[in-house]
Amino acid sequence: MIRNHPLVFLSLSLYALFNIACLIWLIASSFKSSGEIMTSSPWALPEEAKWSNFADAWTIGHMGTYLMNSVTVTVVATFVVLVLGSLSGYILGKVKFPGVNLVKTLFVAAMIIPPFALVVPLFEVLSKASLLDTRTGLIVVYIAMELPMTTFILTSFHETLPRELEESGAIDGASPFQIFRSIVLPLTSSAVIACAVVNVLHIWNEFIYALTFLSRDETYTLAVGIFKLSQLADYSSNWSILFAGMVVSILPILLFFILFQKSFSAGLSQGALKL
Repeated sequence: MIRNHPLVFLSLSLYALFNIACLIWLIASSFKSSGEIMTSSPWALPEEAKWSNFADAWTIGHMGTYLMNSVTVTVVATFVVLVLGSLSGYILGKVKFPGVNLVKTLFVAAMIIPPFALVVPLFEVLSKASLLDTRTGLIVVYIAMELPMTTFILTSFHETLPRELEESGAIDGASPFQIFRSIVLPLTSSAVIACAVVNVLHIWNEFIYALTFLSRDETYTLAVGIFKLSQLADYSSNWSILFAGMVVSILPILLFFILFQKSFSAGLSQGALKL
């Protein structure tokens, strides 16, 4: 099989080693002074670990504000997307109604629209709705951005579930909502977690919409905050704050992925079999 080919294994190993090396370089640089970053080898350990870099990044670089904004936007948007995607996926996968194929086609069409093509229309909509430069407006945009893909994935899972399970629940007197909550949702939990991980990664790292629709430090997310710190480093040569801020930005998402890695892999493998 192709996945067991030595060249595939070698390519993936080299890619993994490259990412690990970049991570080590980033963490080591975050403990160095700006002068040491410019003069020492990228792979050299810091002469003295400067924990103050993280304090400066948190206060001077406003990383605390950026982190809270990213956490709020990501958690709220992902939760709403999973709720709406689970419900819509269940309806599209199990309920036969006139126009169901058209609705599925619309969701697929929404997935192929490039994000940058919607920047101007979304800017006008948010401006008229007085949602520019607000976390609420950004959350609404992220929900609309991630919902088509989540609905498409969960619909395919619901279509493969045996209808006899729902019929047995109905015979026992369960309502449609009880059937969905107690029978259907647990069976699709791996797919829901896989969608959650993908949505969190997309929203956490999204840059174009956050940069366009936000304009104050009080509302910036981490993606825009790191961009601002890089501009500050270019003019002030304060590279230590930038590297410390980058470490702060990746730790939450890295921890999240480690915690849900097994469920994410299980969801992807089940999706590969069912799709």
